[in-house]
Amino acid sequence: MAPRNLTRSARQPETMQHDRLETEERPLLSEEDQCSDDHTTRKVKSFRDPSPAWAILLWGMFAMSGGTFVVPEFNANLALVCHQRYAPSTSQPGQSLGKLTLMEELELCLGDKNAQADVSRLIVYCQFTAGILSAITAPILGSLSDRIGRKPILALSTTGILLYNAVMLLILRYPDAIDVRWILVGYAIEGLGGTYITAIAASQAYITDLSSPRERATLFSYIQACTSLAQAAGPLIAGILIASINSFEGIYWISFASYLLLTLLFLFVLPESRWARSATDDRGINLDTTLRENPLQQVYSSCKSLWESSANRRANLAILAVIEQFVFAVMTCLPPLQMAYSSYLFHWHPTTQSFYMALVNTWSILVLVVLFPVIMTIVRRHIRRKRNRTHSTVFNTGELGAIRTSLILQILGYAGVAVTRSPAWFIFSSLIFACGNPVTPLLTSSLTAHVPSEHSGQLLGMLSFLHAIGRITIPTALNATYSVTIGVFPQALFVVLAGSVSGLFLASLCVKHHGSGSSR
Repeated sequence: MAPRNLTRSARQPETMQHDRLETEERPLLSEEDQCSDDHTTRKVKSFRDPSPAWAILLWGMFAMSGGTFVVPEFNANLALVCHQRYAPSTSQPGQSLGKLTLMEELELCLGDKNAQADVSRLIVYCQFTAGILSAITAPILGSLSDRIGRKPILALSTTGILLYNAVMLLILRYPDAIDVRWILVGYAIEGLGGTYITAIAASQAYITDLSSPRERATLFSYIQACTSLAQAAGPLIAGILIASINSFEGIYWISFASYLLLTLLFLFVLPESRWARSATDDRGINLDTTLRENPLQQVYSSCKSLWESSANRRANLAILAVIEQFVFAVMTCLPPLQMAYSSYLFHWHPTTQSFYMALVNTWSILVLVVLFPVIMTIVRRHIRRKRNRTHSTVFNTGELGAIRTSLILQILGYAGVAVTRSPAWFIFSSLIFACGNPVTPLLTSSLTAHVPSEHSGQLLGMLSFLHAIGRITIPTALNATYSVTIGVFPQALFVVLAGSVSGLFLASLCVKHHGSGSSR
């Protein structure tokens, strides 16, 4: 009996290892799942049936609302800060400095360095408040959407922004009675609703419920296209609204109405997708077991799993993740700083700022949609013709070179803004660093190429956590830099950006080109 037990004990590790490997190699979505998803997609027959088109349409409306009110929001904050700095109290609410409106007061404060520093600090506090709360609530709301459906979570995200608009309307209506710092309450409410991070995640989850894996990449690209279009067209719409209405309060009433409409559409018009999936695949509910875990525990597990790889791959993952986090955070916080910089140095009116933002974002879309794919196609064909002996499966199509080139373009753009105070050169330099925007999809593609396909979800979860941290730390540092140096050397912000991206470029030189492929 003893030898038999010893033999069984010796074989047990082999059996456990075989079971573990079999589990890891099992696809995340079985053929049954794919067939189920295909059936769900084909089953749409009427307007009231759930469909990915619903999520794309409503997200497009959501993104357009956000893109339209970026410029008015910054200028409303600047006008309120200026008003309460130089006219702390008057007898008639809504009027100050000789009975000027807030829009007229803004004209007097565009070049005021003290008001610029104050609004920069206010933006830091607002972003920190919303960022911290959304980092806490977003994972909870994502888990909740698997139990109660996507509609309530989408409606909650727009309700948070709706209530923020209500707070802004009160402050704009009574700027002498309500302190500008009450804006933080509005941002806190928006953060508790999850902000746009929860909205886009719930929209993607809605699409996932109703599509097969091979369809999702195309459908998600439509979501990104809606976002890019909103960033380009939104400022143009804002410029028209500012020129025609000439009232911050009137513009915020339009914003309030748009988010109220979105909330009602999410609640009463959008068909629920979660139940459509559950009807064909009850196993989707089992995701709750994983999603109930502590978000920090999930991040730790993901990092530990991804770190258990070769030394070269670990180094590549760390370097590329840091670069991706910084670039994402800068893209999030840079537009308000660009508007603050242009209003201080060039005294640009909000209408001019709107056209500037539209020009830069339109050029960015052209680069991403037209120039970048053509250039990468040419580079890949050239590399295929001259492919040398290498066993790398990560950087064999020009991605690493394109990442470094994009970083160089961003360095040149930031440095161009820093060396001159010419409006024309500011616009030209902005177009130069917009040429470096393809670095974001390149980094994501390269990161996912470093891990097996069964770990790609863990990788993206880790990146989402890094994004949440980056949206708090990096905007805080950049806004603090701007507020401190605005009266001495306004270009210091862009010197810091050029220096930081230069450091990231040097770090990218340490990424191993060969021998770091993932085992797919």
